Amino acid sequence: MSVGSQAVRAHAPFQRNEARLLTLDLMNDPKDFVMAIERYSCSVVSIIGWGRRVDRKNDYVVQQACELMERAVHIQVPGAYWAETIPELCYLPKWLYPLPTMLSYAGDIGKKYWYALSAEGAAAQAPNFAKYLIAAQKQYGLSDREVAGLTSNLIGGGVDTTSSTMITFILGCCAFPEAQKKAQEEIDRVVGQDRSPTIEDEANLPYCAAMLKETFRWRSVAILGGLPHAPIKDDEYRGYHIPAGTNITGNLWAIHRHPRDFPEPDVFKPERYLEGNRKPYPNERGHNAFGWGRRQCSGQPLAEQGLLMSLTRMLWAFNIEMGTDEQVP
Repeated sequence: MSVGSQAVRAHAPFQRNEARLLTLDLMNDPKDFVMAIERYSCSVVSIIGWGRRVDRKNDYVVQQACELMERAVHIQVPGAYWAETIPELCYLPKWLYPLPTMLSYAGDIGKKYWYALSAEGAAAQAPNFAKYLIAAQKQYGLSDREVAGLTSNLIGGGVDTTSSTMITFILGCCAFPEAQKKAQEEIDRVVGQDRSPTIEDEANLPYCAAMLKETFRWRSVAILGGLPHAPIKDDEYRGYHIPAGTNITGNLWAIHRHPRDFPEPDVFKPERYLEGNRKPYPNERGHNAFGWGRRQCSGQPLAEQGLLMSLTRMLWAFNIEMGTDEQVP
């Protein structure tokens, strides 16, 4: 199961079906829209990883995925733990500094869970990533922990990122309704009301595509550029000496808000990505929401395909507005 630029087209049918179910969930229970979105993102990843759909919001894979991502978010905050600054703390007795033991224990439990899920996926009829890994485990000398780590990485790369982007899109529609209106006018003109959008319509929906790019830029999921990078040899940048192996964390929040590249950076303005309006940028996409260099997110084509499909359908089906309560008429 591949997620490269060409291979993701084969995943379009089940992404389309999951987007349909998401639309139904949102229509039936709009107040629980966050959990509906998390079910959608988990189901897409689960189909690729283990060959199983997630058809309900309280599915155990959804629950485990949400817990995993919540822990991962806290762990990845730079400087959150003293051991990052003083690695020698990892060698202290656990009664004095229990964190390494706690992380190791949680990792062992997680390994057993994700490997068991991978073994379940290997027995599924549909082709999936776990089936391939289990079959190749002996050939490549992979340990159970490595198999579990490879499959659980799908959760880390494809669930919280997709869910957060969709929720940000909803926020953008509420805060800047004029952008939503322009996208809906484009959908009405190209698609109409008699059918919902399909992947074949994408080429004729440039404003919708620009709206997704602006969502990536406006509120990037990894505001500090995700996991740190490190140079493989000594380097120098603007007079700063950077020794090999130094952790480098990119400030993506600042990069995506540089007024030179993005005038009025706090304004949700998809027009900045339309032909004729774009400012020069180091890459073709016009943002770095998926990272940079050789370690940028490999699942970018899959994420973009699914998000454009589901968000365009959402705009076709609904007017997205701020909620009200008993104090607001």
